[in-house]
Amino acid sequence: MKKLYYLATLAVLMLAVTSCEDDDHYYILGHWEKVAVVENGYEYPLDYGEYEEYYFYDDGTGIYWSETGIQTEFFWNTDYNNQLYIRHSDGLTERLYYRMRHGELLLSEDWAFNNYRVFR
Repeated sequence: MKKLYYLATLAVLMLAVTSCEDDDHYYILGHWEKVAVVENGYEYPLDYGEYEEYYFYDDGTGIYWSETGIQTEFFWNTDYNNQLYIRHSDGLTERLYYRMRHGELLLSEDWAFNNYRVFR
């Protein structure tokens, strides 16, 4: 009986841990517009015409608008290291690191977040 109890408890704990890992990427679902850039710890507001926008959908697809107004579709996924992989329809693949900060999405090309983009 004790063995069955321990096995059931272990199964529930494994399910809970797996669920937490799988849910991490759901924080980035939705519409995000770039509002600032951080370089070496200093946050700078955007200059006129500096524009970037993402839509992340729960089916692993999305839409990206660049500064030049070009729209591309993409596929995306995340991993356990808070890495975001974006594969654009034009063949370009990006690997970014992401963090959430007070409702903002931070995207960086380096894991230390010395330089990153701020989205709301």
